Amino acid sequence: MWSRLTHAVVTGSGYLAGIATILILVLVCIEVVARQFGTSLQIADEFSGYLNAAIIFLGLGYALREGAFIRVEIVYEKLKGHMLTWVQAFIVLSSLAFTVVLTYFLFSHTVYLFEQDTRAVSILHTPEWIPMTAVVVGMVVLLIQLLVYLFTKFKNLP
Repeated sequence: MWSRLTHAVVTGSGYLAGIATILILVLVCIEVVARQFGTSLQIADEFSGYLNAAIIFLGLGYALREGAFIRVEIVYEKLKGHMLTWVQAFIVLSSLAFTVVLTYFLFSHTVYLFEQDTRAVSILHTPEWIPMTAVVVGMVVLLIQLLVYLFTKFKNLP
């Protein structure tokens, strides 16, 4: 049950990152066409930046599960048996610790932005907590994927 749920959450997050990629493409295309007619949306760069952050952070857990992170293959090729398991355990545990700390501070910052009603210095004055929420959600999804590796005793690591 947990396996299917975590798989669905990580996959859904990856799909959201894909949708954000398509939205950037559409937004830039609309901006290019608008500029041909002497006008501009004047929000394309701001929203593209927000969507880019969403792509990066929402795609973290999915990229980890699919083996899309960069790693030093020469190290993995040299390690066998228990030594490989120990190295994988160290990597997952240290990544988990880093992710927990970073998620905590990103969440705290998002709450601060919400409480202070901090807004972007732009035409729309977008509340900064909105794009930061995608960052926090992406970090939580990465945390979930790391916990999956921890509870499966580092099996199926890409």
